[in-house]
Amino acid sequence: MTRKTPPTFLLKDDFYSKLEQFTSEVLEKGLALFEDEFKNIDTFYERACSDGTARDDHQFRRTPRPFYLLEALAFQLYDRSRRKSFNSAKNTVIILPQCLSLMQEKCKRKKTRYGKVCDRCVPNCQINKIMQVADRYGVAGYFSQRKLEEQLRRLQKKYRSLSVIGISCILTLASGMRTAGDLGIPARGVFLNFTGCRHWSDTPFATETALDRVEMLLREKYGLSDSSA
Repeated sequence: MTRKTPPTFLLKDDFYSKLEQFTSEVLEKGLALFEDEFKNIDTFYERACSDGTARDDHQFRRTPRPFYLLEALAFQLYDRSRRKSFNSAKNTVIILPQCLSLMQEKCKRKKTRYGKVCDRCVPNCQINKIMQVADRYGVAGYFSQRKLEEQLRRLQKKYRSLSVIGISCILTLASGMRTAGDLGIPARGVFLNFTGCRHWSDTPFATETALDRVEMLLREKYGLSDSSA
C-alpha cells in the first residue's frame, strides 16, 4: 500500500485567529522597539498621501509604518537563512545604490556591461569608502540598475559561483534579496542609515550606510583582510 505524502502545512479552524493575534503582538512589540528609528514615517506618509502632484512613485511613498517593520523583518529572515550559502559561494559582488554617491548627478562613475563602477573621484564619498573595503577582499562593486534581475543574470554569467551584498533602503532591500534568491544567488544586505533620494526628498542628498557591517560580512566570509593592500 502506497503511503500518502502528508501536506506541507495544514490549516486548522483557528489559524486565522492565531495569525491575527500573532500579527498584533509583532506590530505592538516591533513598533515600540523601533520607535526612535521609525518616528518620522507617519508624518512623511501623511504628507505623501495628501500630495496631489503628478509623480510616478506615489504608491511607493505612501507606505504605512507597519510595512517598514514587515520589510525589515523579511530582510532579517533572508539574511539569516542565506548566510551559509553566501559564505560558500566563490565570488562576491556589492550592489551599490546611486544615492550613496556624494557627487550625486555629477558622479563620474564609469559604465560597464555589468553596471557602472566607482571612479574613486572623491575621497570622502561613501561609495569610494565601500570600494576601499571591497578592494581589500578582492570584491567588485557595481551601481544597481533599474532592471536588477537582468543585471544579476549578467553578473551570474561572469562570476558563475556568485553571492551578492545589497545596500538599499528598508522598503527595497528584501525584495532585491528575493530577486537574487530566485536566480539562485545567495544575498546578504546592509540598510541605508537614512533616505535621501528623490523618492523621499524634494532636493536629493547623499545617504550613508554602515561601513562596519559591509566589512563584517566580507570578513566573515573571507577572513581578515590584508589591511596593507
